[in-house]
Amino acid sequence: MRKNTYHHGDLKNSIIKSCHKLLQKKGMADFTLREVANLSGVSHAAVYRHFQHKDEVLEILSAIGFDRLASLQKKVSKDKKNPDEYFVKLGLVYIQFALKNPNYYKLMFQTKREKESKQLKQSKLKSYAVLVHGCRFYLKAKKRKENHRSFALMSWSLVHGFSNLSLETNFPLSEGKRLNQSQIELAETMLRYAT
Repeated sequence: MRKNTYHHGDLKNSIIKSCHKLLQKKGMADFTLREVANLSGVSHAAVYRHFQHKDEVLEILSAIGFDRLASLQKKVSKDKKNPDEYFVKLGLVYIQFALKNPNYYKLMFQTKREKESKQLKQSKLKSYAVLVHGCRFYLKAKKRKENHRSFALMSWSLVHGFSNLSLETNFPLSEGKRLNQSQIELAETMLRYAT
């Protein structure tokens, strides 16, 4: 007999939690809704009553990823006396998120969608807004005149590029060893060069 692992009325959240576990373990391409049903302790049909297809669940997980990233970046303390430290920490939070959550990161940034849900669009915008506001704060504290939106795009490109290199190649790891630094120390050095 199948054991229900969710509380009545909370099946959708139970399914999302099961998807989260599978995404962390296997990656976005390597799990099925049948596995989600088994992990949730429900029938395959029960999953389809809440989600039409796997991509719908992956969009929700992607939105959760952007929300988590934004939440982590919002926790970085703004210090007008030391804006360089703020800038470095803001970038390191992004890179650490990518390294600790590679399957989420790939789902968030390496999945092209023709149409996105409203939830995913909002989560992406909120996440990017944290970076834009952070760059505005940094430039103002440094009394620099650059356009904060352009600076945010440059900053994002920097941390995103490092994160992708770390996940897709061995280069940051091997280069860090040559320089006697961990990946995160190498990332910090890179970010300090950008301040």
